[in-house]
Amino acid sequence: METTPSREAPRAPHPPLERPTSLLGPALGAGVTMGPSLVLDLAWASAMTAVMLGGRPRSRLLRVVTSVASLMPWSWLLLRPWMLYWGASAEEVTRALPGDGLVPNPVGGSTRAVTIHARPEDVWPWLVQLGYGRGGWYSYDVLEQAAGAARFVEGHSADHVLPQLQGLKVGDVIPMSRWTGMQVVELEPARALVLRSAIDDEAPAWGMSSWAFVLEPVGEGRTRLLVRGRAGADPRRWVARALGQLIELPHFVMERKMLLGLKARAERASPFSC
Repeated sequence: METTPSREAPRAPHPPLERPTSLLGPALGAGVTMGPSLVLDLAWASAMTAVMLGGRPRSRLLRVVTSVASLMPWSWLLLRPWMLYWGASAEEVTRALPGDGLVPNPVGGSTRAVTIHARPEDVWPWLVQLGYGRGGWYSYDVLEQAAGAARFVEGHSADHVLPQLQGLKVGDVIPMSRWTGMQVVELEPARALVLRSAIDDEAPAWGMSSWAFVLEPVGEGRTRLLVRGRAGADPRRWVARALGQLIELPHFVMERKMLLGLKARAERASPFSC
């Protein structure tokens, strides 16, 4: 079984964040990240416009597409709570978690969870090596590559605990991509890792956000991993609110896969795995 390396393990330098020399790279990344949501929104808007104008497409396929698209808002209302709180119980969603104070009045957020058949101390090494230029995201590497967030130490999301990445400490910056990162503001081994979007108290243009990973033992050899994200963009800035809505769906897809990927890796090395 792989165990947490000693504190004396050498630390790998964190890749410095770059300032984009052009808007092409960030624009491509944003397009991959928010493109699917934007396409769905445009399909719904087109369908609603056609309905309001009283038009009826001649093509049967277009009529079916228009009908389905017009139902999207109702489907979204039903699916969105499941998506935002995937895997989490009602008690976990409403309970205070480490990092909540960073964004005390969030305008958006999510709480997701998964049960891992491994001890918190065996899950922790996989958690602290997350990141661009580090161990990866344990998610869909192809999509991360397309979004410009897939330069990893092993060339893909790590399948091993990497000793050089275990020395994470408060104040370190975990890169999200070449241009963005989040700073570690709380770190309690085998318990909690809390990140914030503000680096050295300088918040990005889209506002303050937090990302907390909390490990809780639930019986012998089992761990509950809770992941909570909170966004605190100024509600008067409609662009920030719109971007927050567009990111919800792709973020759910990637974060869900990340939780399952982390679970699979930790359980593979655990004697408590079923």
